[in-house]
This record gives sequence, structure tokens and C-alpha cells, in this order.
Amino acid sequence: MRVVRAGVVFLAAVSAGLPAAAFAACPPAGAEVSVGEVAARVEREGRRYVFVGERHAVGPVKRFAVDLAHELADRGHDVGLYVEGFRTDCPPSDGGCETLAGLFNAEAFRRLLAESQVPVHPIDPPEKDRRAARMATAIAGGSETIRVVLVGNSHVAHAGDPDADVFVYGGALRYPDPGDLAEAFPREESLTIALDTAQDTAMPYSLHAGGCGADYTLVAANTLAY
Repeated sequence: MRVVRAGVVFLAAVSAGLPAAAFAACPPAGAEVSVGEVAARVEREGRRYVFVGERHAVGPVKRFAVDLAHELADRGHDVGLYVEGFRTDCPPSDGGCETLAGLFNAEAFRRLLAESQVPVHPIDPPEKDRRAARMATAIAGGSETIRVVLVGNSHVAHAGDPDADVFVYGGALRYPDPGDLAEAFPREESLTIALDTAQDTAMPYSLHAGGCGADYTLVAANTLAY
């Protein structure tokens, strides 16, 4: 059985100003690809959903999601950005609402909201039960032809792989159904991008084919900065 370690950082790490140390490495990814190449594949293959796995405290993954949405929009597509960091019962711009964005990395999510030139939709339900199913309903209810979904990595990586184990909270808790949100949508209509982090990169992120139980792996600097 393959074991993959992923997850979100503890709140203490956020208050200290830096994300927690990177988790165990993902399976090796392939050659580096560009945002444009991924957008071209979405276009060529008629994909409707791109699931981008993230850790909520890591800043550059938000920047990547915006970059990908803009690349698709620049190609003439109707694109929406669907974000777990924002709650469905309040506008994303409401700083007084208790959200994952505010809890983990308010500044990076604010930058995402300010810089996105496509509509940003919240998908985090206030209810605690059936989270993946409720998020899937919010995404499916969208009107855009292409929907870029920024959501916790556990909801994306290893979609459809019954033998995968994903551990969250620094390895303290097993996530029972990895990829549960991505696999709620037809596989032929979606692409998955999993997150890996690195301490020793000068670039905010790089994108690679395969690895980490997804179609692509985003290797992002392990930093709060957008």
C-alpha cells in the first residue's frame, strides 16, 4: 500500500509567521511544464474542471491558481475560480467572516481576491458534515464553462485510488478518502494538480507532469508569501 503524507499546518505555525516544515516528499514528478501547456491541454481535451490541491498557509499556490485562471480566460474561455478558503454563507470580501482564509493566510487569500480577473466563488460550507459533497454541489452549480478549484490537497490527490493513504495534520490523522472532491466529477472532464513544497527554491512555484497522485504536481516555495 502506498503511503503519502500531506496536510495542513498547525495554527501555531501560522502565528509564528511561517508554514510548518514540508511533509514527506511526493513520488517523483516528471518534466517541468508551463501554465500555458496545462491550459492548452484543458482546451484541447475539453476539460471543465481543474482541481488545484493546496495547503491553506502556503501562499504561492494561490498565485498559481490565479495565473492558470487568467491563462484560460486570455484564451477566450469563460472561467471561474472556486475557493475553499472562503465560506459559502458570506461574501469572500467579508473580513469579519470566520474562514479558512482568515485562519491560515489571510494576506495571500486577499491578494488572490484582489488580483483575480475572473469571478471568485466560495465553496467552504458552514456545515461540518459531508464537506466534500457540499463543496461538489457548489462547484457543479457554477455557470462558467471552465472552473478552477482551489481546495485542500487531500480532496484532490489520489482521486479514485482505493489503496492510497493520505495523512493530514502533519501525519497525525489519516484522511479516509483521498481525492474525494475531484472524484465526484467525471474523470474525463477534469485535471488534478497536487501540491508539494520546497524550502530551497527561489521561484514561487514550478509545475511538473505527474507525481503526487495527480495529473500534475505544483512545487511551491514553502512560504506564506503570495
